[in-house]
Amino acid sequence: MKKIKFNTQDPEDFKELVAKKLGDFQPNFLGRHEEIEKEKKNGVRHFTSGVILLIHFSENGKAPGFVLTKRSKRVVQPGDLSCPGGHISFIDRLHGFFIKKGLSPLVRGMGLEAWRESRVGGEKRIAADYLACALRETAEETGLPMRRIDYLGSLPPYGLMSFRRVIFPSVGAISGDLKERLNWEVERIVSVKIDEMLDPENYFWIDFDVPEDLKKASNREKWKFPALLIDDAEGREILWGATFYIILSFMWIVFNFSIPEIPQDKVIKKEIPENYFTGGFRKLLKAGFEREGKK
Repeated sequence: MKKIKFNTQDPEDFKELVAKKLGDFQPNFLGRHEEIEKEKKNGVRHFTSGVILLIHFSENGKAPGFVLTKRSKRVVQPGDLSCPGGHISFIDRLHGFFIKKGLSPLVRGMGLEAWRESRVGGEKRIAADYLACALRETAEETGLPMRRIDYLGSLPPYGLMSFRRVIFPSVGAISGDLKERLNWEVERIVSVKIDEMLDPENYFWIDFDVPEDLKKASNREKWKFPALLIDDAEGREILWGATFYIILSFMWIVFNFSIPEIPQDKVIKKEIPENYFTGGFRKLLKAGFEREGKK
C-alpha cells in the first residue's frame, strides 16, 4: 500500500485545518452525556474521563507528533500509552463555566471560536467541563501549563463497554520545547508522529497472552488487536486500545484516513506484565466481561 503524505509542516495552517475540520464535525458530547445520565437513573453507572490529544510542533521544523504519556509501574495498565487526562472534578466544572463564557485567561485557541459559534449551550457546557479536566490533568501529569496549549476542537466520545467508561477527548496544540515535569503516574513522554500514523508499514496485530480467568470471562480465546509500532531513541513502544482509536478518529476526521488492512501474519506477541491486571482493576474488568456476556 502506498504511503500517504500531507503537508503538516506549517503550524498555523495545520492548526487552522484541524480547527475547521473538528468544528464542522460536531462530536455530540451533549447527546452522549444525556445517555449516561439517563442510564444512571436506571441504576447503570458510567465512569467518565476528559483527555486531550496534544499535537506538538517542535522548533526544528520536524513533522508534528502526538504527545502521549507512558503509564508508570505505579498505576494500573503500566506501560500503556495514553492521552493525558482523568476524572472530572468540582474545580473543572468551575473552570469550565469560565471557559464556556470566554472568561478563562488560561484557555485559548482557534477551536474556541468555531465552538462558540456552532454549539448549543448544553454542548458548550459539557465540552468546556471536559476540556478543563483534560488541561488540569495534563498540567499535573506532565507539567505542561494550560496557557501554552491551543484548543482546536473535540473528538467523538469513546466508550469502553466492559468498564462502563466513556472518554471525552479534546484536541490541542503546543509549540516549542516541551520542558515536561512528570509526576509519579508517568514513566516518560512518547511522541507519535503524524507521518507514522499515515504509514501502513507501522501497523501490526498485537497478540496478548492473558490469564485464563479473563479469557473465560470475556469468552474470547484470542486477545488480538490492531496496533501501531513506534521506535524512538529510548526504545520500542506499542500503541493500541482506546488511545489508538481516539487518534484514528482524529486521522479520519482531519485527513479522511482509515486504518489500513493489516496482514494476519503481521503479529507482535506480548505478555501481560504481572501487575497489569491487579486488584480492583482486574475484578472490574472480569465483571464487565461477564455482564456483557449475559446481554
